[in-house]
Amino acid sequence: MGLVYTFTLLLVVSTVSQAFFQSQRYPHTHNQQALNGLYNQRIQSIQEYRRPLEIKPVYSVDIAKYLDKIGINHRGQVATLQDGQKFLVHKGPDFGHNSQTVVVDTQRTRMSSQWKPHGSPVNAGSQSVGLGDLVKAGGKDYSYFPNNCIRGCNQMKERFQNGK
Repeated sequence: MGLVYTFTLLLVVSTVSQAFFQSQRYPHTHNQQALNGLYNQRIQSIQEYRRPLEIKPVYSVDIAKYLDKIGINHRGQVATLQDGQKFLVHKGPDFGHNSQTVVVDTQRTRMSSQWKPHGSPVNAGSQSVGLGDLVKAGGKDYSYFPNNCIRGCNQMKERFQNGK
């Protein structure tokens, strides 16, 4: 019964949240030349971050809070470059033009306080990885099942730990 309830709830959430995600656009903080330079910079460490899904309460029920408690939330990796700059790499529907995995400058866009670190940071191994590698690992396409932010976040961590 619990599994059926959770699956039904996920279907409702995906329908409700799709309209929200489609309206979200992050400001461009770097031009193409700056982006090329950033994508090639080596990452010193990554840290998984999570935040509740942005879903409006239904009949005063905070669905996002409930889903967050059972591990259904929005996820990304904050990559710290060797020079100390930090970027959130995450994916969602219609987040980007060429890829649904995008890079957001955490300082220029003032990353929301709803994002919270999860687990321990992972330091770079012997094979260095750049921001562009994380974007590729996160995946170009997005779907609620199974190619979502949770899978993308896990793929980025795996790529970072294993190197190129």
